[in-house]
Amino acid sequence: MTELPPGLDQALSAVAGELGMASASWVFVRAVARSEGDEGVSELAEKVGAELVVLDAVTRVWLAGERAPDTDPAKVVEAIGKATRVVVVGLEVEWLDRLLDELPSSVKVALVAHSAFPVDWQRVLDNYAGRVERVDLDTFQTWAGGKSALLTFAYGRAEDGRAAVLPLWLRACGADVRAQFRALIAWNVLSAPLDLYPRRLVEVDAEETFTHFV
Repeated sequence: MTELPPGLDQALSAVAGELGMASASWVFVRAVARSEGDEGVSELAEKVGAELVVLDAVTRVWLAGERAPDTDPAKVVEAIGKATRVVVVGLEVEWLDRLLDELPSSVKVALVAHSAFPVDWQRVLDNYAGRVERVDLDTFQTWAGGKSALLTFAYGRAEDGRAAVLPLWLRACGADVRAQFRALIAWNVLSAPLDLYPRRLVEVDAEETFTHFV
């Protein structure tokens, strides 16, 4: 087997900024599996899993036989319900793309442009051809209201009910914000809980934090 090249952690971090940690992890796992098979996927986990724990989780489900993430947005659309505005906190393009395919065009969508990774936000938004608007932590509350939903992505849920989310969620969804949206939705993008300490993430009680955990 050819040894994997150095610098994969930096490369994956760069891609994660504009795709999301889970989306980028699937891109890298698929690419390594095509060229190096499951042995390469195992090596990928050994090399960068401790630094990028979402990738570690994706390698585990891949090696367990899962070849694609569950991106079915049906339950998220159901949770959004009659909301006419959705503010997305965090970015996972594999999931967001599917959601936008299913949401009626009358539902307005905004993305909070904030990330721990370097991101060219204009390039990210250009991919959606005007379907997604840009807001930030200072302006997203202008989208609040009885017909608005706040959506984020979760990274696994443990047996005790705690889920890993971006620290950005805690910054966006304070006590003064929770009552301003009709729904607080988490879309879990990992089919297995994290095995390693959730670096770049924080843990929250899923039942207390969200009105809907999908």
